Amino acid sequence: MPVKRLAARIPAGSRRVGIVLSRFNPDISEGLLGGALRALREAGVDDAHVTVASVPGALETPLVLQRMAQSGDYDALVALGAVIGGGCLERGAGIRHPHR
Repeated sequence: MPVKRLAARIPAGSRRVGIVLSRFNPDISEGLLGGALRALREAGVDDAHVTVASVPGALETPLVLQRMAQSGDYDALVALGAVIGGGCLERGAGIRHPHR
C-alpha cells in the first residue's frame, strides 16, 4: 500500500512546536530529534519557535506532554523516544509487550 502524503496548506513559520525527547536510548532518540527538526524546517517552522524538553525515559514523556499541552503555548506537540524490551524497568512499571 503506498504511503499517503498530506501537504501542509497553512503557513508554518509562526507555529510553535514543543518536542519531548526521551534520553534513555540516546543513539536512537538523537537521530529521531534530528529528523523531526529537519522535517519542521522543511515545513517552514522557524527554529526559534521550537522547544525541546528532554526527559529521562518513556514514563516521564506523557507527563511533560500534558504540562506543555495545558500551558497553551504550543500549536503542536511531538513525542520522541524508543522503548526497547528488556533494556529498562518496563516490567516493573506494568508495561506489557504484545509480542511476548
